[in-house]
Amino acid sequence: MDINEEEYTPERKNGIFRFSIPNLDAHNKSLEWIESERKRMGAEIDCMIEDGYDSSRKCHIYVNGRESGINYRLTLSFESKIANLLSKRINEVELSDRNLKSILFTFQKLIHFDTHWYDHSEGRWQHICLDVKPSVNHPFWPGDHIVSVMNCLSEDMTSVLDRDMRTLRKAMTKALVVSWFQGDNSDIMEFNKVSQYVEWLIQLEETDSEFSFANKRDLILKNIKNDWGYWVESQKTKQMKLYENVFSSLEEYQ
Repeated sequence: MDINEEEYTPERKNGIFRFSIPNLDAHNKSLEWIESERKRMGAEIDCMIEDGYDSSRKCHIYVNGRESGINYRLTLSFESKIANLLSKRINEVELSDRNLKSILFTFQKLIHFDTHWYDHSEGRWQHICLDVKPSVNHPFWPGDHIVSVMNCLSEDMTSVLDRDMRTLRKAMTKALVVSWFQGDNSDIMEFNKVSQYVEWLIQLEETDSEFSFANKRDLILKNIKNDWGYWVESQKTKQMKLYENVFSSLEEYQ
C-alpha cells in the first residue's frame, strides 16, 4: 500500500498507521480496515501509552457496546521484529493459499491484543479473555481479526448469544448492570430489560450441551421477538430475521 507523504496526518502518524510496514500490503490494508471501522463505530484510539519492554508497539482502542453502553478497551501490541522479518522476503513469495496458510499461522503474533471492560463499581479495567487460537486451515491477517473483535464488542448484545462467547457472557452479567447504573446504556434499555437479559445469559451458561444451548438461545430469541429495539435492522442476525418471519407468519395464520 503506497501512502503519499502528504497523507501522513497527525492521526496517521500517531494512530493505527504507526503499525504500517513497507512491502506488507495485506497487513497495511488490514490497518486501513481497522481505521475505517473505528471511525464508523465512533471508537477512540490512544497511542500515548508506553510501548512494550521488548520490540512491541502498543495502542488502545476504546469501543462502546452500541446498546449495552459497556466501555471496552482493546490493547493492541504490534511486534516490530516479526513485521521487519516478514517484510524482508515477502516479495519473493507467491501468495498462494498454501503459502499464506504457512506464513499467517507462523506469524499470528504480528498483532495481538488484550480485552478489558471498565468496571465503574470498582474503578478499574476488568480483563476478558477473547483471544483466538490460530488455525493452520483458516488463516487470517491479525488486523482482520481485530476488526472482528471490535464489531463483536460494539454489537455485544447479539454476539454474546454465540456459544463460543462464554467469557463475554460471564463479563456481561455484571457489566450490563454496572453500565445501566452508570447511565451508559441505550435509552430504550429499562432496568427490567437489563435484569431479564442477565438472567438469560446466566441460563445460557448453565446449559451442558450444544443442543441445550441452541434450544435456550432459541427461546431467548422468541421471547424478544416483540422487542427488536435491541437491534437495528442491519444488525439482526440471520437467525433473528428467520424467527421474526416465522413468528409473523404464525400470527397471521392464527
